[in-house]
Amino acid sequence: MASKCTGTVISLMEIMKQEIILLEEFRAKEEILQETLKTSNWENLSDLIEEMNRLADWIDSTEKKRNEIYANFCGRNANGEELPFYQAICSLDEDLRSECAELYRSLKFATVKIRGLTWSLDSHIRSVSETMQTVLNELFPYRKGKLYSRRGTAKAADTEPLVVNHHL
Repeated sequence: MASKCTGTVISLMEIMKQEIILLEEFRAKEEILQETLKTSNWENLSDLIEEMNRLADWIDSTEKKRNEIYANFCGRNANGEELPFYQAICSLDEDLRSECAELYRSLKFATVKIRGLTWSLDSHIRSVSETMQTVLNELFPYRKGKLYSRRGTAKAADTEPLVVNHHL
């Protein structure tokens, strides 16, 4: 039984290492995305977003695998809930326990870094969008308020095509 548990812990540690690497790679891509948006490098934006989507899919599948392995490792408490991570590893040998704890902290830290960068990107994009909307409302005052289609139904003001010079 101990060897099965050790094998599961090693599998858990390996999948955590993979997930940390993927999260760090995603964070690096987000930093590139942030720079791409700030420099208005629209040619590379589409390819970068595709890469990030593929990476996000890998992270998602790795996360699912990690959750499965963790569920097999820790079992359930009396309420049928998974045990908290640090409680689940407390019965491991000192070496395994410290390595698992370090990997868990690294995983959490990687997600916090991504969360901060994502918040920064979101804030930047919202700011630019609000500024553009304000400028467009000043340039096209007839677009303010509700617009109606030929049939008399309400339609969004931003349905008209708009040509943007990407080299500005």
